[in-house]
Amino acid sequence: MKRWLGMVLCLLVVGAIAWTWNRGGGRASLLGDAVAGDVPPTEAAPDSLIVHEWGTFTTYSGSDGGKLEFRPLFDDDLPPFVLDRSLGSNPFSKLSYRALVRMETPITYFYTDRPRDVRARVRFPKGLLTEFYPPVAEMSPPPQAGHVDSSAGSSLDWGTIRLIPESHLRPQLADSRLAKVIEQRTSAALPPATDYNNHYAYARQTDSALVHVQRAPDPNRVFVPHGDFFEKFLFYRGLGDFKLPLRVSVDKQGLALVQNHGTDNIGWLMLLDVVDKQVRFTVLAGLQAGQEQTMSLPKEYSDHESMIASLTEALVGTGLYRREAEAMVNTWRSSWFGEQGTRLLYFVPKRLTDELLPLEIEPRPAETVRVLVGRMDVMTPADEQKITKLVQASAKARAKYLEDYHAGVIPPGTPYPIPAEIRQLGRLAEPALARVQHASNNLDLSNEAGALMKGLQAAMEAEAARK
Repeated sequence: MKRWLGMVLCLLVVGAIAWTWNRGGGRASLLGDAVAGDVPPTEAAPDSLIVHEWGTFTTYSGSDGGKLEFRPLFDDDLPPFVLDRSLGSNPFSKLSYRALVRMETPITYFYTDRPRDVRARVRFPKGLLTEFYPPVAEMSPPPQAGHVDSSAGSSLDWGTIRLIPESHLRPQLADSRLAKVIEQRTSAALPPATDYNNHYAYARQTDSALVHVQRAPDPNRVFVPHGDFFEKFLFYRGLGDFKLPLRVSVDKQGLALVQNHGTDNIGWLMLLDVVDKQVRFTVLAGLQAGQEQTMSLPKEYSDHESMIASLTEALVGTGLYRREAEAMVNTWRSSWFGEQGTRLLYFVPKRLTDELLPLEIEPRPAETVRVLVGRMDVMTPADEQKITKLVQASAKARAKYLEDYHAGVIPPGTPYPIPAEIRQLGRLAEPALARVQHASNNLDLSNEAGALMKGLQAAMEAEAARK
């Protein structure tokens, strides 16, 4: 009953928004005006449009600093309503792409004190945009293009989107507390449901306006969803082949040499190491273009909270609102600070972000803040030695498996099980195996690393087919 009442309330609110938009000159007058404090503090003039965005570029390198290609073999459990570029026509499409860089969770927020229409388009000249939400009006290359070069360029065009401040969902009631409760619950109910603890859900925990897009049915594009779609932001993701400015190499003593080969200064860097959920980290205030700096981790492990506080404050310093910074940290907390390994986090220069990922908003916003965090996972010499031993053990286990298979001990069609230690590497399993495959002088070891990569691919395709 409660769920049914909530759906009715949402339909009434959506109808009220549409009616007042058309009859109120673009203002949802029936639902009340914004109340001071509902939007983040800003010096922008009233009636202005503000756009803030955060996201990540993920790369992987060996201990020598060489970049390694990888495929998105493991996902971070995106909600099922998020669309991919195949629009459901090919569940394996993304699994076939290799790339040097994975672009993850660019989240684009909009702030406005009144409902308004804007146009939004993002281009990725050296990459392929693979997932997005809400549904776009146009994409390039089109989904019917099949397998395309991931470095040939792509774009997503949402066309006209409607921005609705949450405060304009507030009914005019004498009880201001109740009015606020209705506003908050309506705003939370309009976007598609997802698990509160899902990474994607954390990104909604801001004061940004609701984003509404409407898609009409298209008989020529049967896979394209149609209807009304709501979200707190624009979301997109992709992968590509291009150079980022930093190179990191790690010696046997664990000392990291960070080199900035770009033309822009890097404003902030954090080197961290995660072992059994314990973390060590150190921060570098900045690195000038063309310069290099050694970074060493402290011997003692730190508590997560001090590291998270350091990153959050650094993000706020870039111009993000605090709730945006907290949303980003919460989204990536389990990945950045929970996945085993050594990694460098840094802020990609805005000029480079705009070059790699042009974002076009019309009318032009009064303020645009874009913060892309570079995440570079680095294999240390100790990591490489550990992975090599895992591959050696797998080669022996595979030989025993083949012996039992041909003897009839193992039923026909039973695949060789990927060792748990390899699967636990998650999305970084393939680049780690690729490092062993190309660095080893042992042909058997190299072949086993390649076989494990093929096994991971087959396992992911089988899982995608089950979904």
